[in-house]
Amino acid sequence: MIEVITIDFWDTLFDSSNGLSRNASRQHVLLEEISKYGMKLSDNDYENALKSSWEFFNNIWVEEQRTPLTEETIEFLWNSLNLPYNQYSIDRIAKVFKDSILDYPPKLIDGIVEFLQKYSDKYQFGLISDTGFSPGSVLVELLEMNDIAKYFKSYSFSDETGVAKPNPKAYFKILNELNTNTENALHIGDNENTDIIGAKSIGMKAIRFDKFKSNNFMKTNSYNTIADYRCNSWAQISSIFDSFPEIK
Repeated sequence: MIEVITIDFWDTLFDSSNGLSRNASRQHVLLEEISKYGMKLSDNDYENALKSSWEFFNNIWVEEQRTPLTEETIEFLWNSLNLPYNQYSIDRIAKVFKDSILDYPPKLIDGIVEFLQKYSDKYQFGLISDTGFSPGSVLVELLEMNDIAKYFKSYSFSDETGVAKPNPKAYFKILNELNTNTENALHIGDNENTDIIGAKSIGMKAIRFDKFKSNNFMKTNSYNTIADYRCNSWAQISSIFDSFPEIK
């Protein structure tokens, strides 16, 4: 019997829309700060610096199974531009990088609100997210803006736990708080290497959400999966919950 459902954030709960506007806001504050040093940054230079910072992030994410704090990534970006160290500048840039998701928010994926409404009386919901520029505290604000924070009983954010998926601690943070065994829990996420392997390795059931078939340096999914089910929509996930006794 499933008692707890944990859900991934990006490309499972929210899409990546408004990314260009978030990026423009982040670029603007960076340009403002570096202009104080008489330095100009072309769009190409900015893109290269941003890519370098994401590669820095990705290496730590994969090799150490943790996600760097926003300030840590911004400090790397700042240093990669060979700028003199300035804590105020780094902190100001980090704040804008964190909060831009609230100014230019992504959209909830179709069907997720209906799913949460339909099953909130039957299951306890938890949210597990490997955070990037926006920390868990800001992501909770986004949930509140969309009036869905009320459905989640527990959160596991990598900037708060110090570990990233597939580290078991990311999952046990929620399972322990909700007093549930792994065999009574199911995780829904889009990333095979983090979401699915992490959940299945500790005995949880898993559904791979394949609405967005991204392939980039942050996430590369093979077609094959060890998930119990794979779905392309929340309506399809809902039908699985209604049809299969091993989930009920």
